Amino acid sequence: MSNLFQRLLLFFLGVPAVIAVIFFLPQFNHGAAVLIILVFTGGCSLELSRLFRSRGIKADPASFFVLGLGLPAGTYLGGLVAGPQTLTGACLGLVAAAGLILVALFSRFAFVDKVGIHDVLASSSALAFACVYPGLLGSLIVLIASEPRYATSSLLSFAILAFGNDSIAWLVGVTIGRHRGIVQVSPNKSAEGFVGGMCATIGLAFACSALFHESFAVSWWEILVLGLADGAAVILGDLFESSLKRSASIKDSGSSVPGRGGFLDSFDSLLFSAPVFYGLSLLMGLFR
Repeated sequence: MSNLFQRLLLFFLGVPAVIAVIFFLPQFNHGAAVLIILVFTGGCSLELSRLFRSRGIKADPASFFVLGLGLPAGTYLGGLVAGPQTLTGACLGLVAAAGLILVALFSRFAFVDKVGIHDVLASSSALAFACVYPGLLGSLIVLIASEPRYATSSLLSFAILAFGNDSIAWLVGVTIGRHRGIVQVSPNKSAEGFVGGMCATIGLAFACSALFHESFAVSWWEILVLGLADGAAVILGDLFESSLKRSASIKDSGSSVPGRGGFLDSFDSLLFSAPVFYGLSLLMGLFR
């Protein structure tokens, strides 16, 4: 089965399945969708540990897996127990949780021997990075599912904008993309693909505002800003993950997702776009 066919099959089956889960299973703060998020953040962390190990940096897969699940799972459970939270409460809770996790992880480096002391800087930096990416960034996707009054429409809009940008950019790139090599970390990406992805995100933002007009009761220029910012974040997330793989001399982060590579290959754009979507939606008053 060709990579092209696998990717198209994943798009036409996988994306509608995710949207159906969000729309039809909103119970328990979208617990079914959060479970999918946890599977991907955990998988991303395991693949991230592989990238570090390829550079000779000690990165225990079990520790990375716990980091990938810890903050998103804690955020979800906190939302279930405490109910809807304010922005300040949610942010303070995430920062405090991340701080406690890092203190617990870093404490063990206080007792290393003379041999292990040479690995402390690289190993502790790797753990901190895993806590933030995908741990902290993945937690913001969970907040989208549990924070706002219109959680279903917000989560659907977030998924549509991210997947839409990524898919249209790829489709435009493989069909009419001519100007390639403009970004060194991913030379196969084309200028046409970037433009197509951005236009798709802007168009989908206006489509979501029309479809979910109750939760998108804002001006047209705010919708435009949301589309532009979210589209840029999706592209940057994809390029950042490409730079990680190139640094590790690895083509794909894994092989778990047919047609796309690994979990990190499939989730990178969402990790970058989540804080942008969540933050702008709060500033614009979309989360009521």
